[in-house]
Amino acid sequence: MKRFFVFVLILVSFLSAQENQVDSSTTRIKISDVKYYNVQTNNIQESIDHEKSDKPFALYQPTDKWFSKDKWMHLSTSYFLTLQSSFALEHMFFVESENSRQISLGISLSFSLGKEFYDVFSKKSIFSWKDLAYDILGSGLGYLTAAAIQK
Repeated sequence: MKRFFVFVLILVSFLSAQENQVDSSTTRIKISDVKYYNVQTNNIQESIDHEKSDKPFALYQPTDKWFSKDKWMHLSTSYFLTLQSSFALEHMFFVESENSRQISLGISLSFSLGKEFYDVFSKKSIFSWKDLAYDILGSGLGYLTAAAIQK
């Protein structure tokens, strides 16, 4: 009997959700969200209006958010780079475990800083302090995980 009531409750909630659904056959876009491109220019990037600071190392960058897929990628990449390089140094190059963790932390942070400087000097992006914070967090977590595994 209990399963019957749960089934009825799920069925009723499903049917009520179907009634309140918005018609998806039309798309509504605010006119302020429409971007116009100048097709006369050869470089499309010049015609896109990016909102970013004139100073590439500024602490506040309008388009840089704290939570995004990019931040997750920075955290996970630096985490696994620290963990894998520590494992490789210890088991393939026979470096002591404490030294391998410290070296792998330095490798991961060097790559992180290098990537951020590449973004600035290649003019493709900005130096993101938030990306660097996620890189440091990922490297630290990788160091702690390696320390827990290697004991």
